[in-house]
Amino acid sequence: MTRQRIASLDLIRTVALLLATMLLVLDGLQLNRLSADYVICIYQALSLMGVPLFFMLSGALLLDGEPLPISQFLSRRLKRLLLPYLFWGTLVYGIFAMTSTYPDIHNITDALRNYVPYLLTGKIAPAYWFVFVFIGLYLFTPFMQRALSDSHLRRLMELILALWAVWFMLRYPQFNSINNREVSAIVYLGFFVAGHYCMRYLTDECRNRRIGAVGLILSYILNVLGLVNGFSITITYVTGAVSLFLLLKSFTVPCRFTPFITSTGRYAYAVYLMQVLFIDILCRLNAWDWYPIWLCPIIVALVSFAVCWLVAWALDHIRVISNTLIGI
Repeated sequence: MTRQRIASLDLIRTVALLLATMLLVLDGLQLNRLSADYVICIYQALSLMGVPLFFMLSGALLLDGEPLPISQFLSRRLKRLLLPYLFWGTLVYGIFAMTSTYPDIHNITDALRNYVPYLLTGKIAPAYWFVFVFIGLYLFTPFMQRALSDSHLRRLMELILALWAVWFMLRYPQFNSINNREVSAIVYLGFFVAGHYCMRYLTDECRNRRIGAVGLILSYILNVLGLVNGFSITITYVTGAVSLFLLLKSFTVPCRFTPFITSTGRYAYAVYLMQVLFIDILCRLNAWDWYPIWLCPIIVALVSFAVCWLVAWALDHIRVISNTLIGI
């Protein structure tokens, strides 16, 4: 894979991180209390595409190439997923427990007794729901790798994907109803496989840019109109996420921005895990009072991203803590 292709994948990861950060900010600031319905719709219609981008990118990276032995694949992927979650989750849990964030934890005894149950269920922070979805997808991945490498099984996989799409549209007509920590890995399986197909078979980058730009604009407009009128349709978010993926993967990253984009790609997991804590701090400080309401979500998201990126950069260069442990 060329350097530019790596930069384009890191660009997808960077955009996905920024959109996911904005979604955390929207949840944390609780802007609905501020009569900012239109502001919420404008930002939410875009930010909800961030999580599908992560799953599509993972599918594009993991489902291509020679399948690894199942034990080797799971050992490698689960270690990279779970060790940073254990590190940052423990830190966040300790701070949240001490600051009375959890209603059922009132003292050190409660904190010690609930630590493992909170860690194993993702109750430490709602934003950590995706860890358990990825565990489910990783369990499926070795079998999907083998299926996609066989022409007959690949046709079966395509049929299953088509059936999944129909089930997905019927089962989850409201897209924002699936963006929560109780969601099953099956729900995001389609995005996972779709990322592989977009990367493997949609290789005309000029066409991808046109389709991506048009699809993203139309989907975004429909999503905003839907949210303003009190509903959201899954298919427009699916087409929006796929269009954004195609647009970003065909984008040529200027050389002067490549170091920052590739660094952000490396830091993305650590940044997302740690900014749960930083966004909580900003919300406790009533960050919405600092800026005009229509600018607040993007500014708070960028501030959170920048601070957590700098922390990740410092940890990466100081190397007091292993990069494997912090998610770099």
